[in-house]
Amino acid sequence: MEDASLIDVEIKFEKTFSICSIINNKEEYQLMRESFIQQGFEDDCEYLVADNSVANTFNAYQAIRRFLQEAKGAYIIIVHQDVRCNDSKVQLSNCIEDLQKKDSNWAICGNAGSDGYKRMFFHLNDNGDIKKSNRLPARVYSLDENLLIIKNAANLSISADLKDFHLYGTDLCIIADFLGYSCYVIEFMVTHLSKGNLGQLQKHVPIFLDVYSNKLRKRFVQTTCTKFFLSNNKRSTILFNSSPVFFFIKAWQRIKNNFSK
Repeated sequence: MEDASLIDVEIKFEKTFSICSIINNKEEYQLMRESFIQQGFEDDCEYLVADNSVANTFNAYQAIRRFLQEAKGAYIIIVHQDVRCNDSKVQLSNCIEDLQKKDSNWAICGNAGSDGYKRMFFHLNDNGDIKKSNRLPARVYSLDENLLIIKNAANLSISADLKDFHLYGTDLCIIADFLGYSCYVIEFMVTHLSKGNLGQLQKHVPIFLDVYSNKLRKRFVQTTCTKFFLSNNKRSTILFNSSPVFFFIKAWQRIKNNFSK
């Protein structure tokens, strides 16, 4: 059998856009779908759903993992069923083209997000409240879940140790950042017909914090060829890997290993 060689060319996708939704109300979903079709999202597009209309089969993290695995579009649009599309497919294509020129390393964009304390960026009709920020596209480190546009070629995934229906936009942005990608708010307008369930969101925050405190923990790493200590602080990383301190870290690891046996 002859070995196949990889060729360094752009990945080709069957569709341009995959419009993906988690639904519990088919009538409301149809209105969302029709609004996208009216704006040109028909040819070269596919529509995927995680259907919770009969039973709560999928949580958001499970559904998005499937969307990311199965979508055939170059760009995966994850959108709430209570969103109505205002801007055209041409407008979104132009936004993506401009963003690609600005930062070819982008992985996710959306219509609402933040890059720090009280530094919010919007391009959104939020249930009648039209919010438009200047100087878009703007790089952010979290994005609102009402509309997420993911570059399929970035090969993103989503946390396996989280569930429910909240903060998956933030989770995706953090993972993109870990992988060296960037996220942006762009000028693509939709109308979001609800403010979301803020009470349930606040209940989910402690779970999210607990999971990420474990992900971001300091840790000793042993490979087959070397060993080192990882920290979430550059100065601590330098200190912990200096010869005198690392001597005691290795000693502590030996003690823990002996106790575990």
